[in-house]
Amino acid sequence: MMDNRGKALFNIMLNRYRNGTATREEIAFLESWFDAADPAEDFITAENEARYEDLKATLKSKIDAEIANADTSRPVVKRMLIRRWAAAAAIAAVIGTGILFFVRQHPSSSQRHLTAYATGAPTLRLADGTVIALDSSADGQIASQQGVVISKEKDGTLLYKTTSTANGNAGQENVLSTPAGMKFKIMLPDGSTVWLNAASKLKYPATFSTTNRTVKLEGEAWFDIAPAANQPFIVQSGQQSVLVLGTEFNVNAYPEEGLSKTTLIQGSVKVSNNSGSVVIQPGQQAICNGNTNNTIRTISADTEKETAWINNLFSFKNDNLPSVMREISRWYNIQVKYRGQIPDERFYGEISRNSKLSDVLKILEINGITFEINDNVITVTNKN
Repeated sequence: MMDNRGKALFNIMLNRYRNGTATREEIAFLESWFDAADPAEDFITAENEARYEDLKATLKSKIDAEIANADTSRPVVKRMLIRRWAAAAAIAAVIGTGILFFVRQHPSSSQRHLTAYATGAPTLRLADGTVIALDSSADGQIASQQGVVISKEKDGTLLYKTTSTANGNAGQENVLSTPAGMKFKIMLPDGSTVWLNAASKLKYPATFSTTNRTVKLEGEAWFDIAPAANQPFIVQSGQQSVLVLGTEFNVNAYPEEGLSKTTLIQGSVKVSNNSGSVVIQPGQQAICNGNTNNTIRTISADTEKETAWINNLFSFKNDNLPSVMREISRWYNIQVKYRGQIPDERFYGEISRNSKLSDVLKILEINGITFEINDNVITVTNKN
């Protein structure tokens, strides 16, 4: 049921919409709510019924016109589903549990290596200590190491290819690093594909050994592993180890999160730490706390949320403010401080990582949270 505070906010928005003073966020909420909500919802009261009827008539005309002029490259059904998701997030805001009005954007070729907020270049450090800035390097071969050719493809992918005369040394470690605000794709010598998220680091040999394929991760990465039954793939991150034979999965192991999360998309993986191990199935997530004495928890995973970053999206579902701000800080390269009590809010929704930081903060401020920006430091204050 809608509480009095929620009804009051809804009345204010209706009145602003009617007299033309509603903000873009309020208009987005009302339009998406009308498209998705049940008319019997107890938002509607005797005092706002007239304003609601005005809104309904106006929105019906706008929606009909929008459908008639819809971009044929984006199906109407999909657009309406997006509205319903936005409405659900917005309704949650009105009742005081969160406030995000986000629209999903599909990735395009120009988004595959988003650099709008990057504060540096992705770099490749070779075993001999040579560091290559990957944003400025030309397409084509950029290095070679003992039978392995490293090239940069036209789409930006870093590609390792073993030549027929390979005489590689499995101890030759390479390090791929991404700055804040940028992700990067690499195809490893065995044909496995890895997307490395912002502010992350992947260590791997230029040539894998004949017994295993071991990499080390700090941060977050999505893996699509090439099958090799006699050469298991191992991801070491924090205090955990993930063993796979051939699968798709996501590992989030940022040190500041205090835990490691392994989310399985397909296949099967074994997650281990000093306290034991678990085998997870598609749609499950293994959580290892930073304390190595803790057991590994297995839960059902929201795979769409956990892998949203690959499609250039932030995705929040029942996330608290510190969690939201940690993710935002890694993308926009900012530091976050809190003045007074940290607001006890939960956030729902999605937003494109193409969005300006100022736009994201404006949305968050709707619930009485204010942000003071000084250089690259944001101070969060709860005004409620």
